[in-house]
Amino acid sequence: MVLSCDYSFSKSFMEAIVGITCVSEFPCAPGRIDELIAIFHETLPSARKKIGCEKIYFSISDTDPNLAVTFEIWSSKKDHELYLSELTESGRLSDIQFCLNGFPKFTFFNNLDDF
Repeated sequence: MVLSCDYSFSKSFMEAIVGITCVSEFPCAPGRIDELIAIFHETLPSARKKIGCEKIYFSISDTDPNLAVTFEIWSSKKDHELYLSELTESGRLSDIQFCLNGFPKFTFFNNLDDF
C-alpha cells in the first residue's frame, strides 16, 4: 500500500498550525541540579512575558533527579529563536550549559488547530 499526500492536504495541514511546542531536555551534571533550578527560577518569569510566549513549564524527572525538562508553548518558532538569542547574548545559556552533563536536546512540535 502506498500512501500519498496531495497538496490540498499539505496546505490544510500548514494552515492548521497555530504555534509550536518545544520540549527541551537538560541532563544535569551530578550535584548541579540546584544551580540549574536557580537559573530557571531567575530567568523564566521574564521569559514568560516575551512576545509569543504562551506558556513555559519547568519540570524535574521523578525517576532521574538530574534531568530537567521545559515544555514551552510559543506562537511561532521565530519567537522561540528570538528568546534563545537573548539567552545567548545575556550569557545565561552558557550558565545553563555549565550545569549540564552533555548538551540540551530540543524537540519541536507543531500545534494544530481543530483537533
